[in-house]
Amino acid sequence: MDLDRPDCQGPSGVKLVTRRNMFDRMQALGLPSLEEKLNSLKDQILSCDNFTEDQIESFKASFARFKSQTKQRWVKAHKKEDVFLKYNQSWLEGTIEIPVVIQKRPGRPPKMFEESSERTKRRKTEEIRASLAKEFIIHAAQVELRKSGKRDASDILKEITTSSPLRATKYKKAFSETKTKEPTQLAPLEALSMFVEADLTRRQYKVIRNTNKKFFPCYSLLQKEKQKCYPPTEECNVTNSSAESNLQALVDLTVMRLSTYLNEVLITLREEEKDSLKVICKWGCDGSQQCQFKQTFENDADSGANIFQSCFVPLRLVCGKEGKNIVWENPTPSSPRYCRPIRFRFVKESTDVTQEEIEYINKSIQGLQPTRVNLQEKELLVRHVFIMTMVDGKVCNAATGTKSTSKCYICGATSKEFN
Repeated sequence: MDLDRPDCQGPSGVKLVTRRNMFDRMQALGLPSLEEKLNSLKDQILSCDNFTEDQIESFKASFARFKSQTKQRWVKAHKKEDVFLKYNQSWLEGTIEIPVVIQKRPGRPPKMFEESSERTKRRKTEEIRASLAKEFIIHAAQVELRKSGKRDASDILKEITTSSPLRATKYKKAFSETKTKEPTQLAPLEALSMFVEADLTRRQYKVIRNTNKKFFPCYSLLQKEKQKCYPPTEECNVTNSSAESNLQALVDLTVMRLSTYLNEVLITLREEEKDSLKVICKWGCDGSQQCQFKQTFENDADSGANIFQSCFVPLRLVCGKEGKNIVWENPTPSSPRYCRPIRFRFVKESTDVTQEEIEYINKSIQGLQPTRVNLQEKELLVRHVFIMTMVDGKVCNAATGTKSTSKCYICGATSKEFN
């Protein structure tokens, strides 16, 4: 039996061969077992290297069904050929699809109209353009675009062909500008603002950046921009049990960052307003307990079980007489977003520690100098006002020398006197 000659016509790329033809070819192989015959027959059919992947997958699926049915019927016939042929005549008349190599016709293969070159398109539409006026062709194109769901394209075609002659030129110019304009990358400062606002982790930002690497800057640029938000390293003092930043450097950095953000607003101020700029800040100190880790200190008396911290928060940038004109105001004054830590120490909160911290901060505030800001070749001076309002009852008692918690730290009266 010859499998190269189909028993009947099949779809394109396959030929239909009867199961009897396949069985006779398999028996002619002379192999000892049915399994070996079936596998050898499949290998012979797939020996052609010109089959496509789809043809191979389709044939493997159909041959698997043929193999399973043949083995079941062969066992049922007690592995005797005459019995198998006697009881499976109708089944053997069925067909199985065998892949064939499609012979390409000589010459250039035909192309779809949209895939043709501009010259071929002109040649194919030459007869239509010669027999019909342009109004008919334009109207037909509008109708076909609308029928295919492209309503916007149909409306634009109608607009540029029926309106003023310059309308098409304006459309072309606007499209060329949008096409040539490349999307600009997000500035590192803007990306850092998004990073902080969304409370992202480093991994989350990298996942977002992978969606559009041309728009989002790399994380290393965000790290460099974040370093600009810290005071200079030489202005910071870190020991085994404490860390502090020079208040002057911290305030100067805060004012410089604000002036960069408010540059356009500061330019519009009058001269007398520029000379009366003042930043108002609140500050305070407090202590708390924390879990004590197995951290060794140089001094055995030190411990990480308690921490005492002082910090400040900028509230407003004002100008004008008595500071009535508000240039900038903290949108979240109670949030830690704008909090600037001045100093923290691993010490337990007490009256002596609180008074020492208040005296230290007040001394630093008294030594503050106005911050110099360069604006359009002119130097502005921004003065600083610190108000101690970030306090609790214990800090107030320590600051005013009130030893009893039942007394008012303002007037010293007890609850009995109030009643």
